[in-house]
Formats: sequence, C-alpha cells, structure tokens
Amino acid sequence: MNDCVLFFVKYPEPGEVKTRLAENSSPELAAEFYATFVEEKFEELLSGCKAKIIVCFAPETAGQAMRDWLGEYHRYVGQKGADLGRRMENGFREAFFMKYERVVLAGSDVPGLSPAIIEEALEALTPDTACLGPADDGGYYLIGFHRKGFVPEVFRNIDWSTERVFEQTASLISGQGMKTHILPNLEDMDTLEDVETLIALGSAGPLGTRSIAEARRLLGR
Repeated sequence: MNDCVLFFVKYPEPGEVKTRLAENSSPELAAEFYATFVEEKFEELLSGCKAKIIVCFAPETAGQAMRDWLGEYHRYVGQKGADLGRRMENGFREAFFMKYERVVLAGSDVPGLSPAIIEEALEALTPDTACLGPADDGGYYLIGFHRKGFVPEVFRNIDWSTERVFEQTASLISGQGMKTHILPNLEDMDTLEDVETLIALGSAGPLGTRSIAEARRLLGR
C-alpha cells in the first residue's frame, strides 16, 4: 500500500514555537527543547514507520533552514495557506497529487505519538473510514484519509485552538456518511507542568534522553 505520513513541523525560531512554555522560561530554551524533541521524534518515526515520512514545514520560506536542521535527504513540503485548516488541507492535496493512497497528518509536539499508532491509523483508512487521534485539550494530534475518501470540508469553519476542534471535525466526517476510527487519546506538552510530568516518567516515558536533558534545562535544573 502506498502510504504517507505528513509530519507537521515549525522551524524552531525562538519566540515562534512553544510560546506557552517560554512564558515562564525563555524563548530560546523553549525553542531548543522543541528542536531536540522534534529531532528525536523524527528519528523514531523514520526508523519505525513503513510509510514515507514527508516533513511539512512552516514558515514556507524556511526550506533551506529545515534541511540544515533535519538533514538534506528527506522529502520536504512547505505549508501553504492562510490558516491551519488550509495548510492541512493543502498538505493532503499535495500527498494525494503525489499518488499516495493512505495519508495521515500528525503534529510534531506529541510525546506519545509512536510508529505503532501511525500504523494503526494507516491500517484503518478506507474510502469510507477516516481516522482521528484525540488530544486531551479537545483538539486532535492526527487525522487521516484514504485518497478516495478525502473530506476537505473538515478543515473549514473549525474553531481552531478551542476545545471544540475534535468534536466539530468528527461531526463533519460523519456528516459526509463516513466512519471514523478513533485512536488513543494522547496528551500534549504545552505547559511547564506537562514537561514536569514527562520528566518524572524518565526513560520509561515517551521522551528521549536528549529531550529529557533539554527539558531539565527548560525548568532550570
């Protein structure tokens, strides 16, 4: 099966990523933590996923900076669109234009995202079944469609950055007469309290060794 993962990533410019973490630390430390986390998560997905990983990056002008950061020999696609919904919709359209059949889009700041979850999502996709991975803040960390069951309407008229995003999206999918495979609920890491919890899990948790070290720096330890 011709499968693809759209890995949505922001270039780690201080002040532009993980701004809530930076509020009680610094933009530089928050950006360094995010960069290290993305590097380790990207390595995990590359080594554990059978599907092609495409880095969908923002801002769209950061193409060379992204290659300098994550490496030259990966597939990169700039995020295009005025808002998050349009950027996600256009990411799917590009993947389907490249002839991928089953495509999932995943956020880059979800500690619990794993190759096993990606595989579950891809296997669930059919022309009449989409998939969603609910986040604990009411949004979602992953969404997926089969090429013959793509519903672009789910990226429009959504109250982004609210607790209604998952509910609204699931409703729009069902409104098209489709089923939704629901993945495990995962937590994000938007606050220092979230980071504290992840550090407490140590090597048994989802953070890699380098991410744990950067998290400790972020917390001033």
